[in-house]
Amino acid sequence: MTEPQSADADFRSIRYLADQAFSRSAGAPLTTGNQVELLFDSTQNFPAWLGAVEAAAESVLIEMYLFSDDAFGRRMRAALIDKARAGVQVCLLYDALGCWREHLHGFFKPLRQAGAQVRAYNPINPLRGLALFGRNHRKLLIVDRRQAFVSGLCISSRWEGDPDKHLPPWRDTGVHLAGPVVDEAATAFADSWASCGAPLSLPPKPAPAPPPSQDAVAVRLIATTPTTAHLMRLDLLIASFARKSLWLTDAYFMGTSLYLTALKQAAQDGVDVRLLVPRSSDIGWIATVSRTLYRPLLEAGVRVFEWNGPMVHAKTAVADGRWARIGSSNLNLSSWLANRELDVAIEDEEIATAMEVKFVQDLGQATEIVLKGARRRPALSAPRDIDLAQSVLELMHPSAAARHASAAARQAARISDALGAVVRGTRPVEGSEATSFLSIGLFLLALALLVGYFPYLVAAPLGLALAISGGGIALRALVLIWQRHQRPREHDKDAS
Repeated sequence: MTEPQSADADFRSIRYLADQAFSRSAGAPLTTGNQVELLFDSTQNFPAWLGAVEAAAESVLIEMYLFSDDAFGRRMRAALIDKARAGVQVCLLYDALGCWREHLHGFFKPLRQAGAQVRAYNPINPLRGLALFGRNHRKLLIVDRRQAFVSGLCISSRWEGDPDKHLPPWRDTGVHLAGPVVDEAATAFADSWASCGAPLSLPPKPAPAPPPSQDAVAVRLIATTPTTAHLMRLDLLIASFARKSLWLTDAYFMGTSLYLTALKQAAQDGVDVRLLVPRSSDIGWIATVSRTLYRPLLEAGVRVFEWNGPMVHAKTAVADGRWARIGSSNLNLSSWLANRELDVAIEDEEIATAMEVKFVQDLGQATEIVLKGARRRPALSAPRDIDLAQSVLELMHPSAAARHASAAARQAARISDALGAVVRGTRPVEGSEATSFLSIGLFLLALALLVGYFPYLVAAPLGLALAISGGGIALRALVLIWQRHQRPREHDKDAS
């Protein structure tokens, strides 16, 4: 009788340690009892968003980096105007930089006139110094505080492509949430809203929805704010815990040396690490910089793929067929440290397996980057002996059926890759590196020539930046000094 009781105690202890590690790294607890629906691309996300808004009865809360003045943007604006006029509380928080054109051209004025509350996050103000670079990059929609949508998509027609120009839609991933995690999403929205003005005021929360009829899913909502680095710590933890596979899709990959090392060590330990990134990006220089990071990853055994279409914008990860991440955060310092971001980490084998299947399908639209010629990928070391990380993942998700499904997905990936190599071939990393390094080198040479002939090109912007930063700091100091002198006077008035 003692041995089973000891095993149960070990299970509870390890599970507690695992949950504590994930909760501390992500800055978010694991919330159970949720319903999760994966939504791929604009064809699934946009109709779901519009349908939810049109059915709203109490409130619509939107936190969005980009809300475009285009076909879909105007459709969403019209739906929000209708709701605001019908008495539904509409609160929209957009990023002032992401929507600078719309901000200047009065795109949001009709919403305000209809009764909606509209705020701009971090308006462009030179006096704010480096704080100007911290943006609200979230993509969040909450309806009636009963359902939420988190994704990498913005409210913009660019995700739908352009048939007239033969441009296919962008590849992206979102998720529809219902259950207790929606309360956490509303709390995250309220925090962002309060950072731009008065706190959020909503009517009493409606009665809870009836219990779910389908299997509940455990979700962690990761609301990153500037300097918290919640997702960065979680990404590093997952790269360390992954035992069999870690498949990443990222739109603007510029991983830090610490994260690159984590990926390389995982691959050298025998983990199947794959990275899918754009070949052509809407921000071209980021794709160029990303290519300079390929070689050390490839030499460690990480497999790198470039999307063949116009843009893959998804920010997702799936590990060991048990854990998945979906949201707005890219694998770079802006998302990890400077921006407000929102992601969900899902601990569910069915969802993770569906993400693996989608990743395999995406590889059918991608080209693998390989080391050229006689250079062979270094042999992988044998996986480590079972340790705490292995025990944590196995004990938290013991289902054998899902493990078989995960293995089948990985086998399908290998078959798909082999067939794809025959059909479309692979691309050597030297060619990609040459173009990237040549672009960077020529840009630096041109910049050096310009600076040599026109030194004021550097001196003037630097002087302006220093003057603005110094003036802003000095102004802030004067305000604080004034407030400090005011307090004794107010205290004296209260005493009298």
